[in-house]
Amino acid sequence: MNLEQHLQQYNEQDIYPMHMPGHKRNRTMMGLTNPYELDYTEVEYLDDLHEARANPRQGGILDESMGRASRLYGSRRSFYTVGGSTTGLLAAILSHTCRGDRVLAARNCHKSVYNALVLGGLSPVYLYPEMEETFGIHGSLSAEAVAQALEAYPDIRLVVVTSPTYEGVLSDIGVIAEIVHRYQIPLLVDEAHGAHLGLSPLFPRNALQQGADLVVQSLHKTLPAFTQTAIVHVGGSYADAGALVRTLSMLESSSPSYLLMLSADRCISLLEEQGEILFEAYHQRLIKFYKRMEALKGLRLFKKSSGDLPQELFGHDPGKLVISCRGTGLTGSALLGVLRKEYKIQLEMASGDYAIAMTSICDTVEGFDRLAAALLEIDSRLGAAHAAPVCFSPAEKYFPPVCIPADALAAAGEWKALEESVLCISQEFLYAYPPGIPLLAPGERITKGILTQAAELERSGIRLISTEHGYPEKIRTALCKY
Repeated sequence: MNLEQHLQQYNEQDIYPMHMPGHKRNRTMMGLTNPYELDYTEVEYLDDLHEARANPRQGGILDESMGRASRLYGSRRSFYTVGGSTTGLLAAILSHTCRGDRVLAARNCHKSVYNALVLGGLSPVYLYPEMEETFGIHGSLSAEAVAQALEAYPDIRLVVVTSPTYEGVLSDIGVIAEIVHRYQIPLLVDEAHGAHLGLSPLFPRNALQQGADLVVQSLHKTLPAFTQTAIVHVGGSYADAGALVRTLSMLESSSPSYLLMLSADRCISLLEEQGEILFEAYHQRLIKFYKRMEALKGLRLFKKSSGDLPQELFGHDPGKLVISCRGTGLTGSALLGVLRKEYKIQLEMASGDYAIAMTSICDTVEGFDRLAAALLEIDSRLGAAHAAPVCFSPAEKYFPPVCIPADALAAAGEWKALEESVLCISQEFLYAYPPGIPLLAPGERITKGILTQAAELERSGIRLISTEHGYPEKIRTALCKY
């Protein structure tokens, strides 16, 4: 069986996608055609992503498309990428730092941020969001913590924040931007999971609207666009659009897919033409869903406000359905499995005590109804149980990096059994994907607490990945003299 046959077989199972990409295979909204008919390269009159503005003889269609995206989101300039938010984050960080610079970054950032630290030889100062104890997820990033870090390290050249998080938690980007700009440096917001924000007054504002200088969004995560389509926005006063363009050109494929660029363009056109109607319908479906979920007795949905939807500005994106299993005897991975096997609903991800369903404007009434009915039925079968909570909390606040990630990776290394690796310096990443947030990063000490947490996640059904794939038997450590 080849890959096409395998995908077709999966399609025939009628599994509803409560996961990315945001188009949800909704043919009516996507208007799909034969992809081979539109798979071109940079021939005359079809423009070139790398010269969209510099070469008007090519027709300027891509520059015009990105200009429409810029006007839609309210940026100074916007740039498509076909390498996902990963390419955007790498380019945004590397274009605004020099080797050896200090960078302030939230410790719950995606692994691509850490890869940028490695590639740029950058020195990280990590910020640790507080845990939301009831659900065991990361809460908002404290603006006060940002201010304290900048005061302690006045040589910081860039601040990197994730908002919304994988679980949809939002931080007060407006206040954080004000603090960062006092130091005349740029604020970069990883808004990969928030490309739909700010496009309707029914949903929270996006980071650009709150003063961020660089914003990276994955169109494909929460909007109708193909996987790998993303966009980088330049806003504020402290971002260098020219440096960003040069770095994107180095990191982006020299032959970017016209199918992906077409998908991004169609997404922008759809939002321009029908955005208000689509977001209103989506909003109403979410209200109905959350109302039905009030009948749950064991399972719970994360909700930060008392209104119809959990849409506080600095709280939670209502489109991310975080379903807690804590205290029910189920783990997040068990819930994901039950929904997949018994109800033909595939969730986005599961962690120790919760699972996540991702929704978008492309979700149908039938899709929301299927998930609601399934959760209510599962909930009705639950008995009383009080299993110990399983939390995912990267690194430990009291064990900051011993050396910068690039130095750890450049050092000589050796393999060690897990029980022998405590207090050694990690030369690897250890993470679950999704969400792709390192539990352990190169340059950090391996502690007993981290290994215990990793073992708990494994027991709960979460598969952890190490860079060189030795975990859970062994891990590679750096022979650094620190």
